[in-house]
Amino acid sequence: MIELIRLFLKRFLFFLNMMLALYTLLVYQLSYSVSVKHWLGGFLMLSLPIAFAGNILFIILWTFRKSRRAFISIGILLIGFPLILRTLTWHPIDESDKRKGISVLSYNLMWCDIDSYSLKRDTVNAIKLIRTAVALEADIKCVQELFNVDYIPQYRMIQKFRVTHPYYTYVHSTPGNDEGQGSIGLAIFSKYPIIRKEEKHWAINHNGLLSADIVVGKDTIRVINVQLRSMGVRVNRVLDAGDDKEKAKKEAKTIYHQLKEGFSDRIIQMIELELWIKNSPYPIILVGDFNEVPYGYTYGRTLKYLKNAFEEKGRGFGFTYHRSPGFLRIDNQFYDDRYYELKRFETFSEIPYSDHYPIWGEYILKK
Repeated sequence: MIELIRLFLKRFLFFLNMMLALYTLLVYQLSYSVSVKHWLGGFLMLSLPIAFAGNILFIILWTFRKSRRAFISIGILLIGFPLILRTLTWHPIDESDKRKGISVLSYNLMWCDIDSYSLKRDTVNAIKLIRTAVALEADIKCVQELFNVDYIPQYRMIQKFRVTHPYYTYVHSTPGNDEGQGSIGLAIFSKYPIIRKEEKHWAINHNGLLSADIVVGKDTIRVINVQLRSMGVRVNRVLDAGDDKEKAKKEAKTIYHQLKEGFSDRIIQMIELELWIKNSPYPIILVGDFNEVPYGYTYGRTLKYLKNAFEEKGRGFGFTYHRSPGFLRIDNQFYDDRYYELKRFETFSEIPYSDHYPIWGEYILKK
């Protein structure tokens, strides 16, 4: 009887292993092809880290049992190795390279934490966030969720940035509001002259696109700052529900609907961003808050045209989201490697003041 149970468990585990292998291959196909424009595909691609973890567990299990079946999941992981490199990579820093490139910062400022400041819940964090954003060194600063009002001295953000970066362009969540008073917006601040801008505002979640044509020496480059539709993941709200099962269920349902709508909206937004990329007459550096994991549709479509700076020069996992679940890389820098050489890329995970970490890259224009 015991032998029958063991045989059943062995066969059942093998069945589960094969089902997981087939599921993982399906998700690979979605992530590699990025041709399925449906929210269900978004959920499947979001599950890829779980599929990775499941295959690793089966490798450990079959290895422990000294079974050749471990090679099933080993093979699956090898097929997905390029996707694994979107998750974890390690590139040494070349300290001997003394060339000066164009440094670009991308930072989601979380409304400059105006809620905590105005309600006096945590004015210290808001002040540190503002000071850090202004003090971080970069030739070009691209910020999302910038909050600016001149009647609060602490929040004269545009004025603060322009002390070191005199050229700027801005798209407000209220279209046509170039002065940047109240609410939030996307902004690009530059030490180099900006000769043209283009903007697109999406009312949902106050997201948008902002591009600036910037003259660097004898060259003109195009920097695009983007914030796509929010994922709407607020895991802490489910955790805060505690033993209140109805509240937890309601919050989980809200997350599901926000994720579903987010996948659909980002696909539409990506179609427009794709046109911006293809139609640019100048070398592109694309940065911002993509609100999507590295296996998703918008990330994959962007890789069709541009290289990802984290994949090329990053270190570790490069997580950029500073809230629960805390293991998401949703902020990115992309560049056209036909025109740029990436010298260095960093994620400043030691800066905790926003719900996103700042990311920074240095690019050298090829002659």
